[in-house]
Parts: sequence; structure tokens; C-alpha cells
Amino acid sequence: MTGAQRSILLFVVLALAALVPLRNYDLFWHLATGRWIVEHHALPADDPFAVASDRGAWINDEWLFDVIAYPLEKAIGFGGLTILRALFFAALFAFATKDWIVGAIAFAGANSLLDFRPASFAAGFVAVGIGIARRSWIAFAVLTAIWINVHPSALLAPLIMLVMTRSIPRTLASCAALFVNPYGWRAIAAPISVNALATSGAFVNAEWQRSSPLVFPILYITIIAGVVLLWKRSEIVLFAILALLAVLHVRHQPLYFAALPVLLPPIEWTWKWPARVAAIAAVLFAIVISPHGIGLLRHRWPIEVVARLRATGLRGNVYNPDQFGGFLIWSFYPEQRALTDGRNELYRTYDAEYTKARVDGRAWHALLHKYAIDLAVDEYRRERMTVIDAVTKQRKEMSASLVYWPRSQWALIGYDDAGMVFARRAAFPVEVLQRWELRGVVPDAVN
Repeated sequence: MTGAQRSILLFVVLALAALVPLRNYDLFWHLATGRWIVEHHALPADDPFAVASDRGAWINDEWLFDVIAYPLEKAIGFGGLTILRALFFAALFAFATKDWIVGAIAFAGANSLLDFRPASFAAGFVAVGIGIARRSWIAFAVLTAIWINVHPSALLAPLIMLVMTRSIPRTLASCAALFVNPYGWRAIAAPISVNALATSGAFVNAEWQRSSPLVFPILYITIIAGVVLLWKRSEIVLFAILALLAVLHVRHQPLYFAALPVLLPPIEWTWKWPARVAAIAAVLFAIVISPHGIGLLRHRWPIEVVARLRATGLRGNVYNPDQFGGFLIWSFYPEQRALTDGRNELYRTYDAEYTKARVDGRAWHALLHKYAIDLAVDEYRRERMTVIDAVTKQRKEMSASLVYWPRSQWALIGYDDAGMVFARRAAFPVEVLQRWELRGVVPDAVN
């Protein structure tokens, strides 16, 4: 089998392995932003969507992705986005590699973290950037200018150019290309600020956690192999930085794995068959641990609940956990507004308020009052909560929804596998709530 035939076969296998449902919570606020930009023919100066966002400038350095993703979804739907994602990443790891074995292993390491989102597609910019840095500084500068408007990982571009060419003029050209964006220097400063916020402990986001060796063994195995293979080569500097980023933050692993097949030198396998078996086993592992299908991973979002809320015609500000925010914005804006979403850097004030409110009843009620919350789409909390009666001082255990949404004040309107929807009784006519309320039901009851 020729090298080209092997690459095509690998592409087909990886494309099938990459056909997993879309599951990233941020997808919907990206689509909503793209819709807003297309409709207004401008970039939003501040956040137009959520109730609790800080009213400062919104530096959306992923705006170009949003503008592309929105019409794509309109044209091909979520099923089409799934297929497009699979084809893109299969091509990346099948063709942008010097060795199909390394490409297969790198794909296996990255697949569970890849989705239809800017952070994932940035992996393609890393691989292509490494590949063209020595060939054309003009093409690299153009790539950088596009990259900075898709994802802030474009800050790696000058480093890539410096390591690959050791040319100061070409590195400066790639630095200059970073300023080809609507925000100027602020697009460069913003991701540094976000990184500082994410590592400060102000909020908890699994993507910003460290990569555990027990959860991501392929990452650590390939880092050891990469250090051995790149020892005394200039590329080890770039490899080490990408590896460090991947270890420090789960979200950076796709950047590392995309670079791995391009950075490593051609390998003369002493034991070819064991290496081939290891690569095939890695891909099979990636297939087994990932759910496969086309479209959305539906249980991630409160799809049925939102449909029911829309059917009621009830209007008002909607409380939500941040992971539901993008979907609510996509579903309801501009008729009504969600409270928050996954753009953590826009909610510094709210995050502090929320942290206190979750354990303090008075602060909780103050938070709902401040943001004029009349509706709520909440997640399930399966654990029972211990509360102290204000009069008797006795402790008792209750389901979380009864604590946060007491039925004397909030009516349960609906629930599905992802969440529950409540309406504040004082905000709506009694006869309307009677039509939609589900009485005597506690969806999060724990036996």
C-alpha cells in the first residue's frame, strides 16, 4: 500500500470515528452571536444577550467563527455540522502528518475534546502554521490574521515562526498580523486577562483544570516519546510549550495533539507491527469512549423544557446555570433574556454574587430580585440539601429544587432529562399557571 493510499484509508477510518454528536455548551451562544452580527451588520460593543453580564466592552475574538458558523447551521443544520467537523479533523490527522501511526495516536488523544467550536478548529491553525512557517512568511502572516479573528490561540503564531525559522523579521511580521482585527491591541490583551481570571479560582470550569494522567494517558505517553524524539532539535521548544499548556489546561490539548504529528521527525519504527497495533488500539479506544451519531447530544440541553416554556407564552428574565445560557439565548433572544452563559469573563460581578447566594438564602433571594427573575430553567442536583427552619431551628433534608424554588412561590411548569422550568407565581396570572403547572411532582427527588 502506498503512502497516499494509507493516508486515504486513515482519513476514512478517522472520519467515521469522529462522527460524534455536538456536545459543547458554547455552540449556541456562538450561533446567536453570528446571527446578531449578520442582522446588525456590526460587532456588538458590549454583551446584548444576558441579564447578569458586566456592562463593559465585549472583546469577542472569535467573531469570525461566529459569522461563519451561523449561516452554515442555517444551510446544513446540526447534522451537517457534525459531518463537517468529522471530515475536518479526519483530514487534519490523516494528511497533516509525517507518519500515519503518529497521526492515528494523536487523533485518539484529541478526539474526545474536539467539537464544532473555535478552540477545536484552532488546532488546524497550529498544524498548518507549523507546516508553512518555513515555506512562506506571507502565507503565514495571512494565516495569522485569520487565526486571531477565530481564536486567541493565535498568540502562538509568532512563537511558531520564531522556533521554526529563527528569523526575527518574519517573527515580527507575524506579530504585526495579530493586529489585523477589529479590536486592535485589546484582542491580544483580552485572552491574557481571561487566562488570569480562569486560573484565579473565581469560577470552576472543567476545561481550565489540569489534565490528569489517569484520565488522559495518551497525553503523557506522547509527551515522553516527543521529548525523546525531539531532544537536541529546535522544535523541542515549541513542543515543550504546547505540552505544558496541554498539561495545565484540558482545553489546550487539541493544540498539542494537532502539532504532534507535524513536529515529530520521521520515525524509523524498529517494531512496526507493535506500533501499528498500538495506533489501531488507540483509535478503537477513541471510538469506544465516545458516543456516536449525527446532530446534537440532546440530553446536554433542556430542549423539551425550552419548547414547553415557549408554548406557554410566559415572558420574563430567565434564571439558568451557565451551561444552559447559550441554548436559552439562541432560543429566546431578543424576546426574553437569559441570566448568564459560558462566557465567564463577562460575569465577574455575578460570579461573586452567585457563589455567595448558593449557600445563603437571603443572598439567593436578593440575587433573583436584583436581576428581576420571573422564570427559571435549572439543572438537576441529585443530592438532598440540609436546611434549617427559621422558626423552629430544626434541620431537615429537602430536594434542591424545593429549596431554591419553593412551590409556594414557584410553579413547576415542565421538566426533561436535562432540567426543570419554574415560573414565579407572583409574576403571572393564576389561571395561566393553573393551565401549565405540574402539581405534586418533584423531578429531582432522591429516594
